[in-house]
Amino acid sequence: MGMNNSTLSPIAIFGYDRPIHLQNLLSSLMENDESRDSDVYFFIDGIKNETNLANHQSVVEIINKNWGFKNKNIIIREDNFGCRRNIIEGVNQVLKLHKRIIVLEDDLTVGKYFLDYMNKSLKKYELREDIWHINSWSHPKSYSPATRTALSRYISPWGWGTWENRWDKFMRSEFIDNNIISTMDKATIKKFNVSNLYDWENILIKHEQNQGSIWDAYWYQAMFLNHGYSIFPTISHTQNYGFDGTGLHCGENNEFDTRINIQKTTNYTNQTSESKIYLLSLKLFYFRNKVNDYISFHKDKFSSVTSFIKFLKKKILS
Repeated sequence: MGMNNSTLSPIAIFGYDRPIHLQNLLSSLMENDESRDSDVYFFIDGIKNETNLANHQSVVEIINKNWGFKNKNIIIREDNFGCRRNIIEGVNQVLKLHKRIIVLEDDLTVGKYFLDYMNKSLKKYELREDIWHINSWSHPKSYSPATRTALSRYISPWGWGTWENRWDKFMRSEFIDNNIISTMDKATIKKFNVSNLYDWENILIKHEQNQGSIWDAYWYQAMFLNHGYSIFPTISHTQNYGFDGTGLHCGENNEFDTRINIQKTTNYTNQTSESKIYLLSLKLFYFRNKVNDYISFHKDKFSSVTSFIKFLKKKILS
């Protein structure tokens, strides 16, 4: 059985021109018992040009199907807002009406216990104002207990939730439009960047240089500099399929592929400081990705022993 109807948080779904992705997301969402008792808000960005038109029309057709949600609200932007503005304004709109929100983008699929986990987390941690963000994605691991959660200072934007009062702190702060982290000391920047294993700061810098439409790094910056935390499931309740080359900010890779939890999360942490075990696991994950990226970039140097020795000599001499 799903949760009591009165406890369910509204779901905001953001899309643009990826009908197959959106269809897959909604099909997976309907596997959740709670979906039929949930209010859903669709925010579909406006087209940039005619080349997007057919896919955009298909997206509109998909959201107009009878998916069986309790209530369905459809907002189709007349103009192209871009990812950042569409998401920020959409979250604002929902949180003017509700105290909590669950946010999904069209390149995700969810496990059958995604809504159970998200709703229980948003209810349990509502009064813990040091917790800003509920993650549903979690990095792949060789082993981890499937039913637990962990407290972290980091976030993932791939299926997440928050509360009106935390979001309001973000909207009223200098963090929403400004790269504050680059003005901080090196130790703080290193911590922000997961011990310099994942360059969150560079995402902010790229946005400043008009190289993206970024919202998540600004939200994370606000949480981090307010000494906030997030909750991660130890096994993921979502999978991101945006790394197939169709995403605005994603290339093609499978580094972030993870298995979806086939069990309910039942053990919700009461920790008040960051989980050191989860942090170590996260750092190992990012370190492995860095090594793989390095090897991939220099793959011609690793193609034979002779090539590798030449590469090492060049490095030593330089």
